[in-house]
Amino acid sequence: MTRISAYGSYINTIRTLTGGQSAIDDLSAQLNTGKKSTDVSFYGTQSQRLLDLKSELVRRQSYSQTIDQTMTRVKSYDKLMERMADMATELSSTTRLPQGPGAPRVSSVVNQSSGAMKVAVDLTNSSFKAEATYTVTSTPSRSGPPGSFDVTVTDGLGGRATNTINLKQVPPQVDADRFIISGGPGDGAVIKLNVESLEGTGMSSFDVTWPELASTREVIRGMTVELESLLNERVGDRYLFAGSRYNTKPVDDIVAAKQITRTTIIGERGNAGETYEMVLNGKRFTYTTTGDEQSLDEVLTNSNRTGLVDQIRAFSDPPFNVTLSVSNGIVTAIGNDVKEKFTLTSKVYESGTHANTVLPAENAIDAGNAPYTVQEATETQPQIDNVKLHGAEADIGDVFNMSVGARTIVQNDNAPPQVIITPPTEYSYVVGPKDFDELKEYNATQPANAQLSMSGWVAQKLSAQINADSTSAVTASVDPNDQTNIVLTAKSNNGQFQTKADINNSGNQTKLITKEIPPLAEQDTFEGIVDPPGLPFYDTQYQTNRDVSAAYDTAQLQVDDNLTVKYGVSSNDPAIQKLVSGLRRLTAAISRPGDYSKLMEEGRNLLTDAQNQLRGVHARVVNAAATMDNAQGRHQEGVAKAQNELAGIEGVDQNEVAVRLQAAMSTQQASYTIAGKMQSLSLINFLA
Repeated sequence: MTRISAYGSYINTIRTLTGGQSAIDDLSAQLNTGKKSTDVSFYGTQSQRLLDLKSELVRRQSYSQTIDQTMTRVKSYDKLMERMADMATELSSTTRLPQGPGAPRVSSVVNQSSGAMKVAVDLTNSSFKAEATYTVTSTPSRSGPPGSFDVTVTDGLGGRATNTINLKQVPPQVDADRFIISGGPGDGAVIKLNVESLEGTGMSSFDVTWPELASTREVIRGMTVELESLLNERVGDRYLFAGSRYNTKPVDDIVAAKQITRTTIIGERGNAGETYEMVLNGKRFTYTTTGDEQSLDEVLTNSNRTGLVDQIRAFSDPPFNVTLSVSNGIVTAIGNDVKEKFTLTSKVYESGTHANTVLPAENAIDAGNAPYTVQEATETQPQIDNVKLHGAEADIGDVFNMSVGARTIVQNDNAPPQVIITPPTEYSYVVGPKDFDELKEYNATQPANAQLSMSGWVAQKLSAQINADSTSAVTASVDPNDQTNIVLTAKSNNGQFQTKADINNSGNQTKLITKEIPPLAEQDTFEGIVDPPGLPFYDTQYQTNRDVSAAYDTAQLQVDDNLTVKYGVSSNDPAIQKLVSGLRRLTAAISRPGDYSKLMEEGRNLLTDAQNQLRGVHARVVNAAATMDNAQGRHQEGVAKAQNELAGIEGVDQNEVAVRLQAAMSTQQASYTIAGKMQSLSLINFLA
């Protein structure tokens, strides 16, 4: 029995060790987790409440975390919308942007051929509309009387004006030197020229700028760049203003317009063999004159479809995404869409010019004193001069000049001779395109031995001018043996005259002037507000898909049960569209100083409206942030309350558990000691 009792004690000891270890494990778990048990069933009747509290805690913590993540974007909207509203305020303010463009500055005129044409600008009676380089050209008039010139003023932007001027006309012409530009952004400009000399083909130029616009231009361009940057702001992996197209860049160039480039042809129809060139997107097109063109415009387009524009239109490998039109010697190239960009250049390669001169008469009596006189005046014979035009050909624009001054001696009975001096009379002839046409027609009716060269033709024209002058002291004729030799014969035997002659080989001066029109410089009507799902032109998807409802989606967040807050803003919001449209009007204003005040007023009115709407959008974002903050506060309060109640149900006193754990571990240690002493007992020993 003693042995049986001892073994029973052994079994009890084992049980005590096992129970003690279980108690230690439970107390250790409570100390580590702070909970009485992780098994819900442990709590009995409080189990359901425990589950409800845990569910509420997860829900509120989830809302709170989502709000925290979203508030970064909401705060960004807050700052960006505030800045946009401020931009609208600044741009609509007359203190930031002046109401007027200031006074234009006109550079000195550069007269490239002052011997033929020299002009100056009458600033008092001139008014300008656009910043440009103005070019003034003179060519022999197509329809005016001899001595008339067609003077053209062009700004290179698509505007030009042509007047016929004859400085020798009596009485003088009225307002012939007043040019009103038609076409392009400079339309309506008035240029009053002081024409100091006009004797042949010439070219002059001057620049017009608005220095005071420089700062205004920088402000508007800076705001444009800033607004594009704001609308393309990213937070994390998404664009803020892209609607629900998170990875799609919202906006492109907000002042984009179809590119317009103009090439203006100036001058008169040139000689045969001149080459005109236009290069579009690297593809070169050329036209070489034949001399049969009726006007210089045929270089651009003609009935044979060989003009430069004809060639470009016919090119289809691949076809250019550019539309070309021609009017009044001006080529207008417009990109077919807002995004289309192209390059266009031009050049003229003139043919060699003919050098014409006036030679002394071969049989002059005194070559050193009167090189043209071949017969002196006596009482029985008149004075005769010979003026020989050297060079059979001439160029369009060449000026042939002659002057004849007379000194007549009148013999009086019983009185000294009377000397009558007539001041020099000037005669000149400018070779024009019509001379080539008329000479061609004339020679077609003449036999081979009667064909005239251009110099012979000019000799005929100058002789006709002199003979048409009833006050002239001489009669002119052409040497029958030399078609380029003009014979001048005094009308009286005792009359003397002096002849001077020279040739201005100015030639024809033609140019192709190509310039790109400033953005929106010709914009008269501006885009209205686009309604969903249509995209405004500045949206990056505008070219590929004009209707995208996702572009208008407003970001929103559910911040609580049955409470959703809209906090996002789309780049296509009407308020932003108005801001962009107002900025575009200001851009047009700085490109058209002549219409600056009108366009600025339109822009300011629109920006004032945009400012009010932007403030409204900003207020919505601020309200959304406040609503989210309030919801966040409720969730944090709910979390704290749930955690407190959970702690009341599950929680343990850490100090009490620690004491109990220490006691249990001490008891367990004692049990192990007793068990060690009994380790010699076994069933074998007991049975033995």
